[in-house]
Amino acid sequence: MNGDILHHAPHHRGTAFAPEAMARMLAVSTTALAQGRGITLDVGVLTGTPPRLIGNAETVSSLCNALAASAIASAAPGRLGLRLSALPSGEDSVVFRAELHGRYEVKCEDGFSKDFMRRLLAGLGAQMSMTEEADGSRRAVLDMPAALPSRTTDGELLMNWARSRGGRLLVVDDSATNRMVVAGLLAKAGFSVETANGGAEAVEAVAQAPVPPEAVLMDVAMPDMDGATATATIRRMGDDRARIPIIAVTANAQPEDRIRCLAAGMNDYLTKPVRRADLLGALERWLAPQPA
Repeated sequence: MNGDILHHAPHHRGTAFAPEAMARMLAVSTTALAQGRGITLDVGVLTGTPPRLIGNAETVSSLCNALAASAIASAAPGRLGLRLSALPSGEDSVVFRAELHGRYEVKCEDGFSKDFMRRLLAGLGAQMSMTEEADGSRRAVLDMPAALPSRTTDGELLMNWARSRGGRLLVVDDSATNRMVVAGLLAKAGFSVETANGGAEAVEAVAQAPVPPEAVLMDVAMPDMDGATATATIRRMGDDRARIPIIAVTANAQPEDRIRCLAAGMNDYLTKPVRRADLLGALERWLAPQPA
């Protein structure tokens, strides 16, 4: 890929951005170049990507545009796919990922070496990897640091958000009382709630539902299959179900418990006894707006 379009990327910190809006802007900004080369660029945001992130918004946008434009410039007529997503990497941090797949050449012209590009990206807090598929196509993965916005704590704002949004949720807990309490809090806020009495039942519910839940509220310590194991199993599913937001709701409040949950692939972490504002604040960080 041509390295010269990556330089001069802006480097501003702490700006809010919306991945969906960024995807739309990417599609618009690359339309002329793509059409001129007979290329269709399919830009989308993967399920489970938070609706808002905090980071070097202009740098992220510049690097994503550079990735797409570089691939278009070196591709034969055909189709390229660019997917944006976010991977949990800490309590309030994520890795924002742009993954481009298709048939394009890898070139470094005008004296820009691969080592120079690597150092340049590292200076911007980003890194990129490239793999070649068996069919000759290539997959470039560009990772950039980002953070989740602080949880909203205003109960009235959260209730208004929940009632206007709605959606289907799955509450998982081996305690019938805990299931009833959490499900009741969410139902009063306007969500449609299903329940599972353990990790194995949760995995089955996610795997077999014609339309999977939009998010899972997962207990951690359960006798049949614990929440970390259930989460890891869901993350290995081969479609959008693998990216469903999963929020731990647990009595385990030690730092190592939080680390274990996030390492298993959970997106967020709440401790019992849980308050409705905390539940809604976590969901508001992870649930994308309902399509119009």
